[in-house]
Amino acid sequence: MRYEMSSSSRARRALIAFACLLVVPTLAGRSPAADLRGAADARPRGAADARPRPRGPQCVVELRLEGEIEGVADLGLSSPEALALDHRGHLVIADTGNHRVLIVSREGVVVEEFGGYGWDPGQFDTPSDVAVYPGFYVYVLDEGNRRIQRFDDDGDLLDLTEFGDEGGSPVAIEIGRSGEILVTDADSHTVRAVSQFEEILDPFGQFGVGEGGLARPGRVAAGPGGEIAVADADRGAVEVYDQFGAHLYALTTPDTLTATAVVFDGSGAVLVSDARRGAVLAFPPGGGPPSASFDGASDGMTPRDLAIGGDRLFVLDLSGPRILVLGIVYGDCRGQE
Repeated sequence: MRYEMSSSSRARRALIAFACLLVVPTLAGRSPAADLRGAADARPRGAADARPRPRGPQCVVELRLEGEIEGVADLGLSSPEALALDHRGHLVIADTGNHRVLIVSREGVVVEEFGGYGWDPGQFDTPSDVAVYPGFYVYVLDEGNRRIQRFDDDGDLLDLTEFGDEGGSPVAIEIGRSGEILVTDADSHTVRAVSQFEEILDPFGQFGVGEGGLARPGRVAAGPGGEIAVADADRGAVEVYDQFGAHLYALTTPDTLTATAVVFDGSGAVLVSDARRGAVLAFPPGGGPPSASFDGASDGMTPRDLAIGGDRLFVLDLSGPRILVLGIVYGDCRGQE
């Protein structure tokens, strides 16, 4: 495929051709693999913000509503699509309908705002996903302009990557445990990646309903052991692969799972938002039936995306829009058997 990287400090590089491969920029400077632990390990307010966990294999045994982020209703959000957490504990919101990205404190105060409608560097046309490398970068999937833009945590543009005519239809982005950048592609029904060493990795997943197949891949998440989970609403499941793309297991429920978002915690448990039920489900590490759930249907919850930090789960709820805060309670996995 064709792609092009631009930088505010250098001229646009020549287009590089790769047949049917999606290429995204390798992180400049320090490698994400050096200290990337993933959003599941982030401690936004230090160790005191996380509850002690008992020893042994741990499962999520309860999801408790603790409240919501104040002031979100005053932000003027329009069809927000994505949520992430940075190293400071701030929430990064893709305010899709307003073509901007907001960085908001947990008190609901806007820390940074950048973007605005347009096609120039630093502007957006329908930003649909965000991914954070804590302490360094905010990546924005600028869907309407068919590119990924990379910013520092002050909202200053660092560089961008443009997808060529054969770039597929990227729908979600994530940073993997080894520093690779993951992109789900709706056209090829695959997950594509580029390693920190600029190596183009083989895509994994394929169209179909068989084992490891993807029908409509959406949000993608990287786990603490290198696992990669892909939410697939059309299949009614979350498909989980190892770091080399081999299919490990599928997560689903008897009455169909409409997964809109997926995240891992630090133990490898998988948390999934289910739009049809208006719920959030927790699955144990390694697969199996849900070990806990939070039912927000009675309150009209329409979960769109999730972000995790320590023992707190943040839910982007389109019914407000609002951001709910769930406390995660852990217990012995043997009690779930």
